[in-house]
Amino acid sequence: MIVEGWYLLNTAELEELLAARRAGEERLPEGARNLSQEEALAYRAAGNLPDEQDRSLRLVLRVDSDEDLRDLESKRARFEPDYLDAPKWRRAGSRPVNVVPLRAAEVHGAPQPWFEDPALAALEREWQETGRVAGVIVPEDYRSFVFKTVLALRRAGRDVTAAAIADGVTRWLSESDAQKVRAALHD
Repeated sequence: MIVEGWYLLNTAELEELLAARRAGEERLPEGARNLSQEEALAYRAAGNLPDEQDRSLRLVLRVDSDEDLRDLESKRARFEPDYLDAPKWRRAGSRPVNVVPLRAAEVHGAPQPWFEDPALAALEREWQETGRVAGVIVPEDYRSFVFKTVLALRRAGRDVTAAAIADGVTRWLSESDAQKVRAALHD
């Protein structure tokens, strides 16, 4: 069985892992390497630079039930407690940490469109009426990243500011895209 945790995988190995999972197989690709929490955070602190086989960090999280699906954010926080902070470990050639939810076939997620989720719908209404969310001007192109991050910051009990949002979205984006979002939120 594939355990939740940190792995070094390249794109081909990740695709192989996902294809095996869809076929009902629990096997890692031959070159995949499972890392301890300490090894993974040290690798990340060194920049999460691809190795000679183009492998970088992937955080594999199992989604075997609807509850697991709802709990993805807190699962991530157990493995990467600072994921809402700006990644101070980034350097030239760094890759963002890639989170890979391994969803069981019987887990389908919410059947409704995103805009019917009450928390997201409230943010969308606020944005439609004011162009802002939590007092921060949000450019239309970045709404999805910003909405997810605002909700994550609130659930974590953190202040929602332009700086905190910009720090938080960097977990999904390349450094150049993260800088564009930061500039847009601060304009």
